[in-house]
Amino acid sequence: MEFRSKKIPAGGGRWQQTMKIANQLGVLNALHAAKTQWYHFTAIVIAGIGFFTDAYDLFSISFITKLLGRIYYFDALSEKPRTLPPRIAAVVNGVAFCRTLAGQLLFGWLGDKLGRKRVYGLNLMLMVICSIASGLSFGKSPDGVMATLCFFKFWLGFHMLQSLQ
Repeated sequence: MEFRSKKIPAGGGRWQQTMKIANQLGVLNALHAAKTQWYHFTAIVIAGIGFFTDAYDLFSISFITKLLGRIYYFDALSEKPRTLPPRIAAVVNGVAFCRTLAGQLLFGWLGDKLGRKRVYGLNLMLMVICSIASGLSFGKSPDGVMATLCFFKFWLGFHMLQSLQ
């Protein structure tokens, strides 16, 4: 039975909702009845990679900020001579969480509009370029290095891998 070919009658909002639910249940029943195939394992691995990259990127930043403080911020007169100043640590950590929210909203929407495969490929290219660039952050002063690092870390984490699941 093909539901798409029927015209929606005037005031047919409830009918349209019923047909949408019927189509969704049909898809779920087809997935449930399908035999396990290589495609299923591929989907699980891709979803796992998205989760791993999100988790790694979000949880590793706290360790990285400690290392950056030891490398770039040495002040012998300070109580803690090799720590990142609180304002800079807050910016680096804040960028990590803001970019994740914004990226998932934007790339999730783009994935629905342009197709998930196309946006996924674009997203992977963005991640590779920005991860190399964030590793090569530059600047004459420590604040300049932190600014370029935050810029590239924003675009590195501005992705939708988690929203593919």
